[in-house]
Amino acid sequence: MGSSYGWLITADERSNLILVNPATGAQIAMPPPETMNNVRLRYTEKGVLDGYDVLYMDLLSSDFDTETEPYHLTLEEARFFFYERVVLSCDPSQGNCMVLRIQLPNSQLSYTRVGDTKWTWIGGKGNCWEYQDILYNNNDGLFYGVRGEGQVDSINLNGISAEVKVILKSIISYQAHSRYIVQAPWGDFFQIWRHDKYNKENGRTEWVADKFFVYKIDFVGQKIIETNNLQDHI
Repeated sequence: MGSSYGWLITADERSNLILVNPATGAQIAMPPPETMNNVRLRYTEKGVLDGYDVLYMDLLSSDFDTETEPYHLTLEEARFFFYERVVLSCDPSQGNCMVLRIQLPNSQLSYTRVGDTKWTWIGGKGNCWEYQDILYNNNDGLFYGVRGEGQVDSINLNGISAEVKVILKSIISYQAHSRYIVQAPWGDFFQIWRHDKYNKENGRTEWVADKFFVYKIDFVGQKIIETNNLQDHI
């Protein structure tokens, strides 16, 4: 799943998110997937836990669609559905650590705090979906997320409820390839655009990375600038 502040971000056989410190052996369990409002546990006829059912949800009204067949996930595959990307705000052993994740369907956002008992979905009028990458900025205490069209949002989890603001408008009018957002040690933000291509090998066809493009984000000018070098920053 990843790592942050010396902690591994992992998931167990039931797809519960677990933070593990390999140096000390400490483990911190995050709230289970079924604490999301649209997630239901699924059992066999004998009462054995068999997986998760994920209800479709109107991304604007937050209403559940109970007539449409839900996503049926096994316990093992749910980790790839619930945790596309997970980011921590600080060392989780220090307290008040926020955990933000990108989850399917629609690459939505939800969050929790270490010690809380449930995940909270970020939605409503903010149209919070189709995120491709997220990061945490220690300088201002905000999370940042980039979407497929190049739009960048700030996500403030310091108040009673999440506050999402568009700080860079969409660069293109379509979802294309993969976007990443990174912050340099000197403070600048960059978008990394990965272009993929089809590769046929051993009778299999799959997407593979072909090219990468680096763009510096100009929030004031509302644009991105292709960057071929980092000048004096090495």
